[in-house]
Amino acid sequence: MEGITDKTNSHNIAHEAAANMEDEGSVDETLTEAICCMDMRERTYLCQMSSFGNGLHNATSRTNRDTSATSLDIKRIYNRTHQVQTSSSNNNSDSDSVHRISDIESLRLQVEFKRQRMEPTSSVSSFDYDEDEAIQLVDVKNAILPKKRALKTDDVYLLACSMLGITPSQAYLKQVSTPSSIVRMKSCGLSRTTIKPIAVSIVRDRYVKILDVSGNDVGPLGVMFVAEMMNANTCITELDLSATNPGRDGLGALAASLKHNKTLQILRLESNNIDHTEADLIIEIIRNSATTDELYLGHNKLGYDGGTLLAKELETNTTLRVLDLQWNHFRKESGARLSYSLKTNRTLQRLNLAWNGLGKEGCIALAKSLPSNQALRELDLTNNRIDVVSLPFLLHGLVHNKHLYCIKLPMNPMTTEGAKAVLKAIMRMQHSAINEVNLEGIPVDREFMKILLELKSKKRIIVEHGEELQTGIEVEIREHNPNDLNRFDPVLVLVEYMRIDNLRIIDLFQYLDVQNREKLSLGDLRDGVATLQLPLTEYHLEVIMKTIDTKRDGYIDIEEFMNAHKEMSKTIVQRTTRARKKGKKEDIGLMELRKILKEIIEKRNKHNKERASNRKQEEESDREKVYTKKASLTVTKPKFSKPEEGKKSK
Repeated sequence: MEGITDKTNSHNIAHEAAANMEDEGSVDETLTEAICCMDMRERTYLCQMSSFGNGLHNATSRTNRDTSATSLDIKRIYNRTHQVQTSSSNNNSDSDSVHRISDIESLRLQVEFKRQRMEPTSSVSSFDYDEDEAIQLVDVKNAILPKKRALKTDDVYLLACSMLGITPSQAYLKQVSTPSSIVRMKSCGLSRTTIKPIAVSIVRDRYVKILDVSGNDVGPLGVMFVAEMMNANTCITELDLSATNPGRDGLGALAASLKHNKTLQILRLESNNIDHTEADLIIEIIRNSATTDELYLGHNKLGYDGGTLLAKELETNTTLRVLDLQWNHFRKESGARLSYSLKTNRTLQRLNLAWNGLGKEGCIALAKSLPSNQALRELDLTNNRIDVVSLPFLLHGLVHNKHLYCIKLPMNPMTTEGAKAVLKAIMRMQHSAINEVNLEGIPVDREFMKILLELKSKKRIIVEHGEELQTGIEVEIREHNPNDLNRFDPVLVLVEYMRIDNLRIIDLFQYLDVQNREKLSLGDLRDGVATLQLPLTEYHLEVIMKTIDTKRDGYIDIEEFMNAHKEMSKTIVQRTTRARKKGKKEDIGLMELRKILKEIIEKRNKHNKERASNRKQEEESDREKVYTKKASLTVTKPKFSKPEEGKKSK
């Protein structure tokens, strides 16, 4: 009975001693255990890599994790630290360096002892505390343990770097020398060796909330170190392991450690080349981490199989609030399954499926799932091959959803008409919650801007769109003109015009040759056709010049004009003959051309007559009228003067 009592008392005193050490701020067992677990993982992983070129896929099992505090060699730690403090007291020095040396030596001895105890050849269960006891019961009772200060994060980091023989990172020391909630070591050139002391130093840190080691090729082993740290850390809420290449071994260790972590909320695993063979570990991470509600898996290669597994998990998942799956090679079927999983999911609020390939199948699945989904608030479908054929299915789902706030559709081939259809669909929604629409990269027109103004007048909404198309000339939509001559050969039009208007070749040639040069230029043709009111374009006139001007001198003489008339007359005869052989009276094309030309000639003649009549009336109205004044003639009797008497007598 006395032996049993002594053994029980020995264990109780050992526990009390360890508790006193922790109460006084000493390094507790969690840190040493984390270091030993990291060492065990390192040795196991390197052994696997040396034996198997590609490594093993099975996660390394932890051994002897449940080691009690009584297994620590308290006497060894005490003697070592007591010597340091005795020497310091003799020198009358009570500086921080002495306390730091004491803590460092204690941690070093604990780690060395733990390593010996956790060797695979040892058996913890067979250890007998009564045999070869490291410290006697009397010594334990009378032991006076020194008070030590808790090691700071930078102290632990320096110790770990010293033990590993590596140069400390000044960037990291600068961030942890003062209490900080964010540690960013993005793209700092960390390796699997240099990240280990960082992981060791953060095990018992109480300030760091965000740890970013993205952009560092630490490999599977480096991620294992971080995973062991997360197994013991109780403060980190956001962990960024993007572009760290964890591999299957690293993801497995992370999944196992997150089962014991109760604080992590945001996990980033972007750009890690995670393919479908590692999708099961992603599912395990989601299931094991009960507190993680934001998971970022963009820029990986999950593909069809990975998308199928994720879709199945999303149907019943109740923890994730944000899921980023952009750039993951999801195509029609896998994209459709992911979209359809939203029908039963009740917690996911933000889903990013940008830069995949949902297409028509994915839009059909969204049309079925969105009406019944009440949790989703933001949906990103950037560049997902949504065209004018796929868009109506997506809009059907949006119209019947009452809880979605934001829809992002940039860089989809829906054209301007599709962009207008999106706004019109939102206008038709009676109980729409959408207040943000992103249509960047999609050009819009003036009609779209009018619809947008009308929509903004009815509700508060933010719409981002592509550039507005600006046209220098307003294009008017015209109905089909049956009198259009563009579908006929312009030389044929001239020949038929001469026949219908009863003109000889020489008559038309002289009519066009207004300069009497006995040759026609392109300008002469242009002026003459305009006078005749033939609706021929500039292109038709160039065709006439190219066809008739066989000499290629830029002019048409009478000989060339007659040859062209002769060749075209043969063509007309051949077309008429072929039509009659088929049982038709005339060639349909020639009949339509002649009908059009007759209408043009009649219209021109009528117009000329009206102009002549109007001109005649204007001339008559403007003619000056001559007025004659009637003169009154009065006949007067002429007066004759009488001669003198003397002259009469003569």
